[in-house]
Amino acid sequence: MAYRSLPKFNPEGRFIVNRPFLYNGHSVQPGELVEGIPTRRLRQLFETRQVTSAPPAAQHKEAAPAARKGKR
Repeated sequence: MAYRSLPKFNPEGRFIVNRPFLYNGHSVQPGELVEGIPTRRLRQLFETRQVTSAPPAAQHKEAAPAARKGKR
């Protein structure tokens, strides 16, 4: 089975959980923001696709609907 290639790992970036896993006795669920995990372990989780890089904070917020211009 072919996989898409991974983007380059950036340790300063934000990461969210793709698949549930147990880390240091705590269950981590999909959609949670990853915090407090050392860089080496974070890279391993990223390469096994258990975490993914989060979009920038500006895109993470819901955008307000754009006002329509023109005829009403």
